[in-house]
Amino acid sequence: MPSPTLPPSFAEAFTVPSTEGMAISAYRVLQAPGDAPALVFAHANSFNAGCYQPWLARLSAHFQVFAYDARGHGASPSPMEDIGRDYAMLRFAEDLDAVAGWVRQMIGRATPLHFASHSLGGLAAILLEAELGQAPFESLTLFEPPIYPPEGHPERAAAEAHAPKIVSWAARRSNHFPDRAALRQEASKIVTYRRFAGDMMEAYLDAAVEPASDGGPDGGLVLRCPGAIESAIYDNCPDSGIFEMSAKVATRTRIFATDQAVLADLHSWAPGTMASIAANMPRGEWRTMPGCLHLMVQEDPDACAAAVIEHALQG
Repeated sequence: MPSPTLPPSFAEAFTVPSTEGMAISAYRVLQAPGDAPALVFAHANSFNAGCYQPWLARLSAHFQVFAYDARGHGASPSPMEDIGRDYAMLRFAEDLDAVAGWVRQMIGRATPLHFASHSLGGLAAILLEAELGQAPFESLTLFEPPIYPPEGHPERAAAEAHAPKIVSWAARRSNHFPDRAALRQEASKIVTYRRFAGDMMEAYLDAAVEPASDGGPDGGLVLRCPGAIESAIYDNCPDSGIFEMSAKVATRTRIFATDQAVLADLHSWAPGTMASIAANMPRGEWRTMPGCLHLMVQEDPDACAAAVIEHALQG
């Protein structure tokens, strides 16, 4: 079994059984105050819980923090037999349902439970409530979930033009690196990765890869989320129908979007879409994350941690 993405000195690892025999690797941050409200965090596509360790540490001063590696990521299993079905959006909601139930058993009924996510994880939370009918959280803080606008929406054309590019890019990603320096060099070629805060980049370099296990003479490191899985997940996003389902999400929700000003003359379809999603929710609202693009948690972990704390604890 792959090693945990968060070190044992930082978090207790445990396994959560999900649907069809899936075993999700989850974590409880150790330094959190025991009487604090609890928070479940779900990461972005191609990352894992360990990639967010410095950010989770920031949150642990205010919450009992739980995180997990989504299927196909980190220390959780990565089935490849039926990649379209195994990484359908509903599977991620089923896994979150299992994690939330397990966490509730650990913290007891009286402790408030909140949710935060970056990108992919937000889809799971919306489907959990809208399709599975489960609403275990008192608040949702979603950092730009990749929810595509429906036909007829002003941003639909821009979103459709973007989707094939990210699907193709992920499919072409190198999965093998001779060493950490090579991974850092590869990350430096990605514009959004060059914007990472220093501690978040170090966490990414630590957690995004693991030693190759194929026994080859060159050894090296391999991504904990293969490009084929990352690409398949992106490919499942545009026509998932999650935008329409968001109207069923009654939990208090705040969505953060890319700062269009950072892009200057380039246009992002995300801010307009995030605004529409929030307007579609009975208790939704949206805000810009100042100075940040999509990987905002990595770019400004202080501001994103403050955003979770402020929203979750405002009541």
